[in-house]
Amino acid sequence: MLTIDWKDRLNKDTTDYLANKLPHNDYDFEIIFIAYPERVNGKIPPEVIVHVANNIIHQLGKNHEKYLPFFKHLWDKKGENGKTAFIAIMSKIAGKKPATYLPLIDTAVNSATEPDLAALLEKVLLPLLRKQPDKYLGVVYGWSHSPKEPVRKQAMNLLIKLLKKNPELNAQVVQHFVNQWLKPLGETAANHVTLLKAASKLDENLYLDVWRQHLHSRDPQSAEILCASITFYHQEIADLVELWTKSGNARLKKAALAAQRALQKKKS
Repeated sequence: MLTIDWKDRLNKDTTDYLANKLPHNDYDFEIIFIAYPERVNGKIPPEVIVHVANNIIHQLGKNHEKYLPFFKHLWDKKGENGKTAFIAIMSKIAGKKPATYLPLIDTAVNSATEPDLAALLEKVLLPLLRKQPDKYLGVVYGWSHSPKEPVRKQAMNLLIKLLKKNPELNAQVVQHFVNQWLKPLGETAANHVTLLKAASKLDENLYLDVWRQHLHSRDPQSAEILCASITFYHQEIADLVELWTKSGNARLKKAALAAQRALQKKKS
């Protein structure tokens, strides 16, 4: 835990860095905290980095937009400490100037390792989504179609976290993905299954409504997603699955037979 003395020193060193280094494009911000004596697994504790990052933004005030190259450098060139600082900084300012910072965040999303990506989305995007879902859902929907599997996966995980915290958005978000099922989804179908499984646990009636939308459907892809998403037994689901087991379409029948076995286990 940071002591008051060390907070004061870090704040003073931040002031010195912003006055004498950053204006000359010296992005070696480690000089602010390198003297901090404690290490966790040989590294500066994240709380120190976050404190410094928050103080940088506090001292920059409304002028933060001028320092885009610095923020980008933190993510691209400053390793784990830089990414920690970048996430802390973006969590403070992204919502103030989304047109400026969302492209920078998008670049970070597409270059991040999966752990860094998860932290970036949870700490920066989730608060924005919760406050203004209509403004930011489209951004996350875009990432859910990324050619990069980790980005798709973490975008879906972010949406699931949103649904847990803002259940009034469940129907809107789930229906957005259901509306895509008549187009070939390829490997992204697995992420639809993940979302639907989560929805079934959060709102059983909503999940059943999705099944009811497909009472007269014989689309193999839709059936595969539905059948793979089953988390509980319900007679309406069992009845539709029974119909699908009699289909002449091999994909549809295969999915239904697997679902029937799953339903039998959940019923017993």
